[in-house]
Amino acid sequence: TLVRNFLNKTYSILLSTENFFKRVNVHIIQCDAEIQEDHKVTNLEDLKEYIDKYEVKGMGGTDFRPVFAYVDNMLKKKEFTNLKGLIYFTDGEGFYPKDPTPYDTAFVFVRDNYTDVNVPSWAIKLVLEPDDLA
Repeated sequence: TLVRNFLNKTYSILLSTENFFKRVNVHIIQCDAEIQEDHKVTNLEDLKEYIDKYEVKGMGGTDFRPVFAYVDNMLKKKEFTNLKGLIYFTDGEGFYPKDPTPYDTAFVFVRDNYTDVNVPSWAIKLVLEPDDLA
């Protein structure tokens, strides 16, 4: 799937980065209209294991706002000490939050399958070519 390819590409990039920290705090959150899964990754081995077992969860109507509420709640609980950003891999169909986030937010699309007309002006929009994930 496209998401698995995206995760594999991310893993390869992180693996080749000499300065990548041995321990990280990454949450891979799957959401349709509600949170379906939150898988915490603390190192590259965790990420590789998650990729190997990855399966899509949900597939109902999309609402981006629950993820942002969930992340905001994690911030309040001090789950993150220095949240750098949120990357949202999507086809763009769904309800976006109106207010800007206190961290960088990027919505990532694949050129062959996306609608980006409603991406908020405060968010980063990244459109990948299908070959970028090969």
